[in-house]
Amino acid sequence: MEKLLTIGIPVYNMEKYLHRCLKSVSSIKNRTDCEIIVVNDGSRDHSLKIAREYESLNPDLIHVIDKPNGGWGSAINRSINEAHGKYYKSLDSDDWFDTVCLDNFIDEIRDIDTDIILSPFNEVDEDGNITSYKNFGDKHFGQTLDLNEYIAGEGTFRKSIHAIAYRTQLLKDNNFHVWEKFYGDIDYINTPLTYAKTIHFSPYCIYQYMIGREGQSISVAGYRAHINDYLSMAKKLISIFGKKQPSNAVEKYLFEDSIKIAVFAHKLLMYPSLCGNTPDSKKLLKDFNYFLKIETPLLFNIVPSQISKFGISPISIWRITGINLYKILLSD
Repeated sequence: MEKLLTIGIPVYNMEKYLHRCLKSVSSIKNRTDCEIIVVNDGSRDHSLKIAREYESLNPDLIHVIDKPNGGWGSAINRSINEAHGKYYKSLDSDDWFDTVCLDNFIDEIRDIDTDIILSPFNEVDEDGNITSYKNFGDKHFGQTLDLNEYIAGEGTFRKSIHAIAYRTQLLKDNNFHVWEKFYGDIDYINTPLTYAKTIHFSPYCIYQYMIGREGQSISVAGYRAHINDYLSMAKKLISIFGKKQPSNAVEKYLFEDSIKIAVFAHKLLMYPSLCGNTPDSKKLLKDFNYFLKIETPLLFNIVPSQISKFGISPISIWRITGINLYKILLSD
């Protein structure tokens, strides 16, 4: 039986937060039109036990899959493969949904037919206090637009994984397989744009995104621990979207985002406060530049102009002299 919404929840060692996450989605009124797929990705704490408890109390709503650890993206891929909903939305297990907004969202998608749905979300602290409201399309609330025309009008695609839901069949028909390790969210946001045609803007602020947790992939410690994952993800997307000049607004956004991804990779590898200024990062920097030069010469030539400090390009200086100006200018 097809549902209206599948919620995919990847779980890895999140016993501290999982009760809050699962309570938020299992408390909905509209249970018949929703399914929740919890994928335990080899947790070593009590996450699986907690998930099984909620499954036993909500067998009509929650389905738990237990598998060996494979990374965030592997859990997302598994939940997409198992999804029966008209739309698919992901939820990290340290975050939660606003239950009332979720009920309203399910009612809304009953009557719309689009490839992508974008909705607002809140950034919250660990106690649940809202620190920021993120909204990418209030002037379009309730509207369904042509994706290419929308991006052309905006000049870019303002995005976040917390804001996006996809037509499930769109992902399945195109054999979408997200990058399985850290930073797969960038792949999750960008790649489906190549086969999506329409976008709808929902007013319901569903996602409550907790920021500031130690060990998050966007923290300095996270970048240092997972630099190879970021570089591998970057190479995947750059190889797809950075090889040729774009011919429409969607391609232009993806091309320009590939530039940003490549620039950030350089900063990660050169900033002393991030991953830079170590023997390993120096080798990775050389390897990444070689990759750009061979795989995407167009991006290789553009990237230096995007990094400027005091009117000069540190990446150009590094390529010519081997000197890392960030080491000099930004040392702790």
